[in-house]
Amino acid sequence: MSSSALPPAPALSPAPAPAPAAAAVGTRQSQPLTYLAALLGACTSAVVTNPFDIIKVRQQLSASREIPRLASVVAGMYRGEGVRSFGNGVTASVVREASYGTIRMGGYDVVKTWYAPLLADFPLLQKLAAGITSGAVGALIASPADLVKVKMQAVRPEGRPPYPNTLAAFIGVYRSGGGGTAGIKALWRGVGPTVLRASILTSSQVGCYDEVKTRLKRSGAREGLGLHFSSSMVAGFIASATSQPVDVIKVRLMNDTSASGVRRYASAGQCVAELLKNEGPRAFYKGFAMCWLRLGCHSVVSLMLFERFRAIFGLAPI
Repeated sequence: MSSSALPPAPALSPAPAPAPAAAAVGTRQSQPLTYLAALLGACTSAVVTNPFDIIKVRQQLSASREIPRLASVVAGMYRGEGVRSFGNGVTASVVREASYGTIRMGGYDVVKTWYAPLLADFPLLQKLAAGITSGAVGALIASPADLVKVKMQAVRPEGRPPYPNTLAAFIGVYRSGGGGTAGIKALWRGVGPTVLRASILTSSQVGCYDEVKTRLKRSGAREGLGLHFSSSMVAGFIASATSQPVDVIKVRLMNDTSASGVRRYASAGQCVAELLKNEGPRAFYKGFAMCWLRLGCHSVVSLMLFERFRAIFGLAPI
């Protein structure tokens, strides 16, 4: 048969172009954008959860063996200070989260990579250690803002705020300590329990969120709002249960003031001893319902927004 009788060879079609990567799940890493995502998520959650935080603080400051009921605290605030009292200290809360929340959440991934060579065979320990470290650093820096927040949220005699605004509160605490080094020490009063609480909280909140999310993904869950919500709910409860006793001590120390300048508690150890003696072991879980409501809500809002902003910025999820 002649070659002229052979059918023509079929034309080769061009190879299909690769599908673009899904925009919802980023892959790149950028530390400035990670900190920005943490800042936006943390500050938003501070505004949303501020009313719960105020009620929790006031329950924790009660010296009675009987834990004040939620309804009585709310009613007392409304009758004595008005509806605006539920926004007390919100500016200080945002200032605190702008430093504390940004550092602990934004720095979590970085610190986790530091521990990778040491704890590669123990991923859960690696996540908890990263949370302990980033939480401690954030709390150490943000402790004055935390102290001012507690003072602005505490019970106000005759309904009047202790300071006209957040800036005046910082200056007032500094001056009440005597200025200079003593004034700086006054701003960092209660820093020990604050750092301890932050270490426990961040490891049990962000670290456990990371771990729960990893386990759910292994079970078939997909990256998205449902996974972020369920993981943050579990993390919020664990963080509330583990950090609450230290939170009570921190709040008591930070709000320990008197007109004569003589403080009730000389140290965190004395605070623990007096709480056990005068109010019983239950004192360490005063305001737990509000703590869980506040911290659970805070975990959901901050972590979900953190993941959302990471996706918007094209960053990889936690």
